[in-house]
Amino acid sequence: MERSNIPSSGGSDCDLISNMPDPILHHILGLLKTREAVQTCVLSKRWVHLWTSLPSLNFDSTEFTALEHPQCDSEEEESSVQRACDSLRFSTFVTTVLLMSNPLHLDTFRVSFGSLISNNLLFKEWVIYALQHNPRVVHLEFLQYPPLSLIDRLYACASLEELGIHYGEEIVTPRLAEERFLRHHQRAFSKYTARAAINLPNLKKLSFRNDYFSNNNLKDLLSGCPLLQYLSLEQCYLEEDEIAHETLQHLTTINCRIPSIISATNLVTFYYISSSPIPIPNMPSLTHACVTVNTHSRSWEGLASFFSGLVNVEVLELDVSYVKPQEEYVLPELPIFQKVHDLSVGFCMCSGFLFWLVTWILKKVPNLKKLTLQQQKCYGFCCGEEADTSDWIGIPLRAAISHCKNLEVVNVKYSRSDSTLKRLLDALVDGTIELQNVNIILSKH
Repeated sequence: MERSNIPSSGGSDCDLISNMPDPILHHILGLLKTREAVQTCVLSKRWVHLWTSLPSLNFDSTEFTALEHPQCDSEEEESSVQRACDSLRFSTFVTTVLLMSNPLHLDTFRVSFGSLISNNLLFKEWVIYALQHNPRVVHLEFLQYPPLSLIDRLYACASLEELGIHYGEEIVTPRLAEERFLRHHQRAFSKYTARAAINLPNLKKLSFRNDYFSNNNLKDLLSGCPLLQYLSLEQCYLEEDEIAHETLQHLTTINCRIPSIISATNLVTFYYISSSPIPIPNMPSLTHACVTVNTHSRSWEGLASFFSGLVNVEVLELDVSYVKPQEEYVLPELPIFQKVHDLSVGFCMCSGFLFWLVTWILKKVPNLKKLTLQQQKCYGFCCGEEADTSDWIGIPLRAAISHCKNLEVVNVKYSRSDSTLKRLLDALVDGTIELQNVNIILSKH
């Protein structure tokens, strides 16, 4: 038998990846966290210095929290020593990488301290290094506020297209937020409100987590971002009159205290998660709204006022949870959602409020084509114990769904099967019996 002409697996001709041009390898390594990218230097001579010119740097402290630590006498002391060791290892690694790096262009710079204590002086030097290379994307995550001068430099980086600033401590009240800010900056609060002019001419995406805005800080920031399209606020506290921006297209607010005035005439998508609904103005360009309200409130009026601002949407996702049912439901009038063709509602089997919510909305979506009902986990807030839902499902749901003359698909996603689910399916079948070509799909999730 003749010897095969196929090269052996150890031959250099088979190392197709190493033979790729640097830009492709840089792109591949850029998909990894920087510590993983640095470790590729052991593969071959081709890879020894490749990581030093990466256009994307992603430093994640969680990769340094599973290392061995010195033994201590108490758990509290051990935890403190562990965090100090982890912080030192992480800081040393980042500093070393930046000292050895020489990228032609730094596209992305990410630093996540997680639960580790950051060294503000080192952190400032890292970010200044990144800004000197005109990055397109910067994401920073840490426990402490950075120096005010660093914030000023971030807000004056003209090359930025995406900026994320995430703090680790959760904001509960404005007093706590202000105390935390003053704790880090002492009497510099007035300086913060009068900082240098903001110049982010190319910024399109902006996100904050656990931050506090007052004295028109957010308004001033947004005014310096003429091309902004995406704004995400998570667990932020806003003591401002409004969120306003002409070019904003996508707004996400997660468990925030936000103003009741949202002025964004070009808004296309709105993701809203909160403990209570707020009245919002009608946004004519809005096409997709995703709303999660976790509350003990029994006020239909608050929901009606909120929904009135969503009258132009085409896709509407609702998850209104933890609402106690009332003995008598006096429903305020809703506008007609002429454009809604896709409606998704999360529901709990033991909450009559949520089934009434479905019927309440269904009467106002005459052009609905797809209805999705997704069962959510019940945490016992709805009514304390599983209730008799026989009066909440049957006749009201049948009557409401018969208004949807263009309905094509009903998708019921459930996590557990019981008598309530059966009554729900019976009501759906009876309600759609006069409608043509309606498919009812049952799936477990």
